[in-house]
Amino acid sequence: MDKTETIRQEAEELVKKMIDKYEIDIEEEDGIHHVIIRTEEEAPTIIGRHGETIRSIQKILEVILYKKLGEPVNILVNVNDYREKQRERLETLAKQSIDRVKQEQKPVYLRGFSSYERKIIHEYITQNFPEFTTYSIGEGKDRRLVVNLKSGEEKQPES
Repeated sequence: MDKTETIRQEAEELVKKMIDKYEIDIEEEDGIHHVIIRTEEEAPTIIGRHGETIRSIQKILEVILYKKLGEPVNILVNVNDYREKQRERLETLAKQSIDRVKQEQKPVYLRGFSSYERKIIHEYITQNFPEFTTYSIGEGKDRRLVVNLKSGEEKQPES
């Protein structure tokens, strides 16, 4: 069985334990296997609050595939275009943060994002706003993304 078929089989085994009506497609792009789940009524069950469940499914699937295939497999789980909508939302937030930094002339601190979400914001700002910088501070759940002018000083937030 090839890698794509193994990914499909393992994804279906996991998803069918959670919901009844779904379709799964697997697409490979740039070394990342996209696990695309389509479901009409049960998307919230798979996505979870703030995407927590979809991230967990992705992690569990990565562990299962590593054990089964004996190598790391990069996957990205998507449900009903959730990832595209998430990207749009994060890019809008990035633009708003840029506007705040311009207006207030001080860094903006964003919290409550996964590493994947911080990466999307960082890449968007880096590609579209060269006069700005982003970096992360803190550890674990306290990790925050900082948006600032490149010429601005890296200040620690006031407690």
